Amino acid sequence: MIAHDPQLTDATAVFDYEDPAVSRFVEEAGCYSETNIAKAVERLHDAVRDTIDYNVFNVPLNTELSASGVVDEPSGFCLHKSILFVAGCRRLGVPAVLCSDVVTNHVADAAMHELVGGEEFLHWYARIYLNGRWIKAAPIFNTLLCMLYGIDVLRFNPSGDAIEQRNSDSTKMHYRGEQRSYSDPTMAELLEAITTKHPKMVTDHGRTPTSLSLAGTPLPN
Repeated sequence: MIAHDPQLTDATAVFDYEDPAVSRFVEEAGCYSETNIAKAVERLHDAVRDTIDYNVFNVPLNTELSASGVVDEPSGFCLHKSILFVAGCRRLGVPAVLCSDVVTNHVADAAMHELVGGEEFLHWYARIYLNGRWIKAAPIFNTLLCMLYGIDVLRFNPSGDAIEQRNSDSTKMHYRGEQRSYSDPTMAELLEAITTKHPKMVTDHGRTPTSLSLAGTPLPN
């Protein structure tokens, strides 16, 4: 992967940072008030982490999903947040790609384990080129959620990777080393990866199930 590859700062169908919603999100995060690019990325990271609610149930998951859609409906899981973070970084001129890996020790309750079908999660995060090196970032679990679960907030690290969320028992999320990188993915490609690992998450109505539907209770009309 070449750091100066212009494609890694391009807007794409998924990373649609030229959409006014994404431009507004980056501006409202205060990124443009920073003269230091690392500080600007940190502001973006924290805005994605804390203003997009972390939720795996009844959130959009379809071929139309993009960064602007995440801003318009500010709720989602690691895929949604990472898509927006990658798009925002590219908006700032910072090369960025979407990544996935299989993890264990994921922050989760029983309903989430039922949804994903076990203890292994397909987890999404970003790789960005900053200060002459590639680093990993995961602005996923918002501060309020961390407070509710009694876990530390994962902070942005401009000098190295920051993707290992700590659980309440002090264990860290464990990455299996099955990383895949996506510089210009289609949502069909991403949905295929999710369907392969977590078939319950992808539905024919374009949204993840609700916790009620997983429990066998019919969805409300």
